[in-house]
Amino acid sequence: MDQKAINVIKNLALDMLQSSGKGHPGVIMSAAPIMYTLFTKNLKVNTAVLDWVNRDRFILSAGHASELLYSTMFLCGYPLMIEDLKDYRKLNSKTPGHPSLITPGVEIATGYSGEGLANGVGYALAEKIYEDRFNYVSKGMFDKIKVGKLIDYYTYVFVSDGDLMEGVSYEAASFAGTNHLGKLIVLYDSNNISADGEINKTFSESVLARFSALGWDTHNVKNGNSVNEIDNAIKKAKRVLDKPSIIKINTILGEGLSNQGTNIVHAKMITKEDLTAFKEKTGYGSIPFTLLKEPASYMRDQVVNRGISEYDRWKATYEDYKKILTREKLEELENISFNNVSIDLTKIDIPIDYENKELLRDSNHRVMNVIGQLLPNFIGGSADLAYSTRVSLDTIEPKKMDSFDGKNISFGVREHLMGGVLNGLSRSGFRTFGSTHLAFSDYLKPSIRMSSIMNLPVTYIFTHDSLTVGSDGPTHQPVEALSSLRAMPNLYVFRPADIKEIIGTWNIILNNKIPSVISLAKTEVKAEQGTSINDVSKGAYIVGKEKAIVNAVIIATGSEVQVAKSAQVKLLNEGIDTRVISMPCMELFNIQSNQYKKQLFPSGVPIFVIEYGSSFGWEKFVPSSDYLFNVNNFGVSASKEDVLKNAHVDLDYIVKKIKSLL
Repeated sequence: MDQKAINVIKNLALDMLQSSGKGHPGVIMSAAPIMYTLFTKNLKVNTAVLDWVNRDRFILSAGHASELLYSTMFLCGYPLMIEDLKDYRKLNSKTPGHPSLITPGVEIATGYSGEGLANGVGYALAEKIYEDRFNYVSKGMFDKIKVGKLIDYYTYVFVSDGDLMEGVSYEAASFAGTNHLGKLIVLYDSNNISADGEINKTFSESVLARFSALGWDTHNVKNGNSVNEIDNAIKKAKRVLDKPSIIKINTILGEGLSNQGTNIVHAKMITKEDLTAFKEKTGYGSIPFTLLKEPASYMRDQVVNRGISEYDRWKATYEDYKKILTREKLEELENISFNNVSIDLTKIDIPIDYENKELLRDSNHRVMNVIGQLLPNFIGGSADLAYSTRVSLDTIEPKKMDSFDGKNISFGVREHLMGGVLNGLSRSGFRTFGSTHLAFSDYLKPSIRMSSIMNLPVTYIFTHDSLTVGSDGPTHQPVEALSSLRAMPNLYVFRPADIKEIIGTWNIILNNKIPSVISLAKTEVKAEQGTSINDVSKGAYIVGKEKAIVNAVIIATGSEVQVAKSAQVKLLNEGIDTRVISMPCMELFNIQSNQYKKQLFPSGVPIFVIEYGSSFGWEKFVPSSDYLFNVNNFGVSASKEDVLKNAHVDLDYIVKKIKSLL
């Protein structure tokens, strides 16, 4: 019956491929036994309660296997209809070309190759944190309280050869092994074929030896068609709780098709002859999307019945925990599970020093520590730069090796991994943050893009964000990075000017559920008299009013606001009356009403922009490029002052240029 059920999966998936005219037949034929064995024999899910906190998580890192996933989920009782399979790859369907959150039961959207493995590490880390926070620890043999584990789930990730070629797979495997994430199990479909052909010319290492060296438990399934072999390997892996596990499952790409074992069956449509032959061999007629009732019911019953039994058992355990856990702890579990935690920072007393200068990253550090005391699900870390970015929670015990009760995560020098983990943690209910220098943000770009696609409230904190880095030179002066990030849809990019704008920034972030970037210069600033916590929500506002009649408007962001304010004073002494606008978030300003925009920018008044980065995106505000004080070339290695003079964005040059233009 197992083989008949596997054939049902294959036939449905092939029908989806034929119906859409696109897809990947090879993985359907080779990996169906893997998907079948995982879902029917091992995966703990309740298809009627998809958000059950103690469900097992499955992540498809090899997103080209989407037909295989959808047909399996449909047969296992997930809320998909046969019409959804017929609508594969069609507009607004629940079955897009690669898995996304549109499909009920899909844990996370499949991104770039290897990204899913990093996401899986995030999910497995979340499980460890949940365990440490909520599972009751027996006080010994005389303890009268007898309860099971409230949190006890596994994270499974399906990967291909391509996933394991990508560099992020090494970062993910290294981090998972170092942190002993024993509830993480990777199913590796090893068919030795990539899109361009056999992989022995490009991928010759022993994958299991590599993972073993990184601290993983390893298994090798020689026969990828054997349900028993695959099932035994998964069950063995589940018993190893001090190491993550990888199971190499040897398969033949497109097995049963005329071009099996070649790259031709990776993404090329199969012939009608192949399809007809397979349907005849497996007892299917020529009508697409036909089900054989007995094997289909056999498959669904296994998943649904086990899920109901496991869920009922867990509900009984949860009732026991209600008698043990405090009301606050139960509320914390409920809120984290659904990411419902938020606060109003405008009502929190955060000291503001108007007399002394402070590094923007130190100001951010102080604000984050206040948030860390208030939000139980606030968690994150740095890619080995916490000492520099100051993104850490001092008042909270850091997460130690084999201990997951802290809130600071040490990611090591693994920026891409960090982004993937933050997305996995976010999907698990946490308000996550991660930091590095802005020059290194491109390492994170795939994860930031996936945060934006999935609408995940992840906060990326980048410091050392402009020419003011100085003598570190052009490699560390990220002149193009802000424009690149602002070009990404559904991402707020904040560049706050001082601690008040930092507070306002975090208040917006914590009360929204879209991803955000906080960009901070390597600069000391005073809290400006004109800045506002509340007005950050408008994206731009008047931070320096004119004395009488506006001769010009100066837009500035971040630490350049203090430069604009200084220029305003010097220009007034020259008889030029200016208005200074702080624009901490261009995206928020863009959605304001035209009436508000006209209030800031009077008709006919020339506008200037000061930002120590690329002019890309700023042109729409100004009459011509002469009115832009930006940087459109790579910097130089010198003191901050000399770097700014060399780029013609120092205060004296700005004042002189504005005066000449007016």
